[in-house]
Amino acid sequence: MSSRIPIRCRAVTTAGVLIAFLLVPLALPRAGEAGELFPGYPEIVRTQAERVLAIAGPGKEEALAKEVRLLRIRMHAMGILSVNDLPDLLFERAVREKWKKEATPILRAVREVSALSVPMWAWLVKEDILRLDLADLFQDVEGLSGSLRRFGPALMGFAAWAISFLSAAGCWFVAWSSICLFLRARPSLEGDVQRFLKIPFGEFLAPVFVVLLFLLPILSGLGLAIVASFWMLLSAGYLRRSELAVLTTGVLILAGLLLCGGVIQSLKAFGGGAGGSVWLGGEGNLAIARWEAGVKDPEPFSGDTLSWMKRFAKARAEMQSGHAVEAEKMWTSLAQEGRGLPEVLNNRGIARAQQGKIAEALSDFEAAFTMRPNDGSALWNAYQVHLQVFNLERARRIQPEAWERIQKMAPYQFRPYEMEQGEWVASALPVSEIWKVVFHLRGGWVRGVGASDIFRMFFHPLSVQGALVFLCAVWLSAGIWKLLSLKVWINNTCRACGSHALIVGSREASDICTPCRVKIGGGIRAGEERDRRVQSIVMHRRYVKASSVLVPGSGALWSGKEIRTLVYGVFLSLALAGVSLSLAGERTGRALVSELEATLAIWAVLLAGGLWAGGTLWGIRSFSVLQRRHNIAGERG
Repeated sequence: MSSRIPIRCRAVTTAGVLIAFLLVPLALPRAGEAGELFPGYPEIVRTQAERVLAIAGPGKEEALAKEVRLLRIRMHAMGILSVNDLPDLLFERAVREKWKKEATPILRAVREVSALSVPMWAWLVKEDILRLDLADLFQDVEGLSGSLRRFGPALMGFAAWAISFLSAAGCWFVAWSSICLFLRARPSLEGDVQRFLKIPFGEFLAPVFVVLLFLLPILSGLGLAIVASFWMLLSAGYLRRSELAVLTTGVLILAGLLLCGGVIQSLKAFGGGAGGSVWLGGEGNLAIARWEAGVKDPEPFSGDTLSWMKRFAKARAEMQSGHAVEAEKMWTSLAQEGRGLPEVLNNRGIARAQQGKIAEALSDFEAAFTMRPNDGSALWNAYQVHLQVFNLERARRIQPEAWERIQKMAPYQFRPYEMEQGEWVASALPVSEIWKVVFHLRGGWVRGVGASDIFRMFFHPLSVQGALVFLCAVWLSAGIWKLLSLKVWINNTCRACGSHALIVGSREASDICTPCRVKIGGGIRAGEERDRRVQSIVMHRRYVKASSVLVPGSGALWSGKEIRTLVYGVFLSLALAGVSLSLAGERTGRALVSELEATLAIWAVLLAGGLWAGGTLWGIRSFSVLQRRHNIAGERG
């Protein structure tokens, strides 16, 4: 094995290197590499990565560290900064060989060669939390956030996951709030149904009719959004004004679900729909940047919208293959067309340096650093060039800043004092530019609404325009129904004892009946009237308790804690969304990601179960306090 000269020794000669680009997971595997462990990498890197994979195991940390260091040297010499497949393969081997519990130190040892592996960082953060290892936790959290900032597919995948998570939480909140409001209004609704039916046995048929009103929308196959809106609309006239805040929040969330579905659909299209190369699948691939001949631009990405990104990927592929001349031409073409980004100039400088064009390379590095001083890649490369041409005075002046900046490039764990000459730091496809493209195509967010899974599931059988009109109509109708309830006689149910009374006008001061306000409880004169009141109290208590168990928080809503119930519903919905995404989410087939999903599922189930139980007890206790406050807590059936 040839010796290498550390940069700090100011080497005299420059080793010839084949320049590659950052983010190998973005590369598209060639057909002949389908069966290889590390497809798309140069042979020297692939061979060393296989050695690291073979030697890893419990008790072999020292030998593994040596092989990892050699892999890092060979990667950096070719401009490659992360082998993202390595942690997944290591964990799969740990599962297969039954040393999964000892996998944490092994994954920690390969951080410097797999810095952009988001699942690896997430696993380490999880282990730090479970072991209460605060010393490593902050470092691993910084690595996780850095990998999301610098690795475009991971950031896009995280954005898609976050939107999916919020959408699931919104669906749970709408379902929870609509059922909660319907249960709150059901006794009063039954009273009005019985009053208007005017048929024999109306007292017994009214509950059946209300149950049918609840079930028929579901049995008819309508989407959940339409069903929930129907339930909320029926409840609107019987609610307190503060309870209408829950209803309004539900309608606004339904409108937000439309937009979320369009955004997710656009992100899927942006990531490509072929095979597993979508943003939601693992770390994803930038499938939209494919440059194979004859592949047409998929809609809605026609024209020149993403042509520069495709050419960026093509130039990167040429650099990885060692074709410096072709890569320089492509970088120059991008720069001349107004794409003179620091990443383009830095990569062109590497291609020029590979050809021995030292002056031109230095000019590119300095220009890139001037455009973005906070990024240490170009400054580090310029520092290397100064050493190569024996411009030692200039190298001495910029060395402290170059070393400082490159060590702050999270998630990379660069150690300049260990790095050797010829280890170039290339630039990735800038995440900021990816975001610009996504927002530039925001018109597709609206166009993609109708094709989204969320829309088909929750707004069937409406069209997009029909769904918007429907939501506006629901909100306006709820307001009109509430205003009419102030002018017409409707049934009102006492929140404390459950007795019914016909009222008209504002009910803010009259949702507690007169006997409860004067704290009579069940202590009225003996006879049929007392028996009827006691029975009403007992049945109402049982109804509220049963509602609190089935829909946690219902008891607190009956108790007049509307805003606190709204906040509780938000947290409960977030926990249930975590359960939904972890159990029903798309499996990538990689053991590390599947293990993270299983861990998330356990935590989400425990959190949701705790919130459900806590909400149930809170609702029952709140209602019991309400009854005691009105001197009716001692009534028994």
